[in-house]
Amino acid sequence: MRQLIAIFTRSGGILVFLILEIICLSLVVTFNKDQREIYHNSKSIMSDSMTHGWSEITQYWNLSAVNDSLSGVIAELKQQKDEAKFLKTIQQDSAKYTTEDFEQQYTYTSAKVISNTINLPNNFLTLDRGIRDGINTRMGVFDNQGIVGIVINSNTRYSKVMSILHRDSKISAKIARLNALGTLVWTSIGNPRIMELKYVPKHLNPKVDDIVQTSGASSYFPGGLPIGKIVEIEKDPQGGNFHSVKVELFNDLSTTRYVYIVNNLFKGGFKEIEEGKEDE
Repeated sequence: MRQLIAIFTRSGGILVFLILEIICLSLVVTFNKDQREIYHNSKSIMSDSMTHGWSEITQYWNLSAVNDSLSGVIAELKQQKDEAKFLKTIQQDSAKYTTEDFEQQYTYTSAKVISNTINLPNNFLTLDRGIRDGINTRMGVFDNQGIVGIVINSNTRYSKVMSILHRDSKISAKIARLNALGTLVWTSIGNPRIMELKYVPKHLNPKVDDIVQTSGASSYFPGGLPIGKIVEIEKDPQGGNFHSVKVELFNDLSTTRYVYIVNNLFKGGFKEIEEGKEDE
């Protein structure tokens, strides 16, 4: 009690002043038409501003929830396409293929990017999907414009992805027009939009604006996913047997927010044959 009295003694003058100010303002607004209109107009403007601000906040969160839902639906649609399936038979007339000729090879899980770097020699992303969502290592990651990277670690809730903007990243790719295979690497440190397609044989004739896609020759990605387009071609100045091909990525990894994680259902058999194991 003594503390309350002490506080009132020190600040009593200010409190009395504020109370009298409120009373005076109330009297002015009550008995003066012009001031009353100004008060009500100002109150209306403040109320509208607060309502609009709250509406924008709720709309932002609602849009985020809608994006999460849509990315899941798109993932399901992608795995229904023929590119996500293994063709069990080969016929001259592809129009005669039926659903029984295909076997599901790839499934996709949508995920949100939690963190991402693009300015380092070795860049990584963190995704909000983990082991409980069926995510583990050696899974490819892509978005709606192009490829993103490969999962290298995961725990219950999150996964770590080695970005394609990493010095150790090596992606099997091809020039679509020529069906020419190569290895996509990141050599343009500091430029997150340019990569190099190595080991394209010199006797082939790639051209600027040729489209580069995933080759399907690895367990990470199905074939035909877009990567980028050729923007520059250099012959080996030392007289080697390969072109040096610069590729501009279709996607901008600095803006990547939603991705799809690839689960290759045939990955186990692929890994066995890569490691030289044979069926007994």
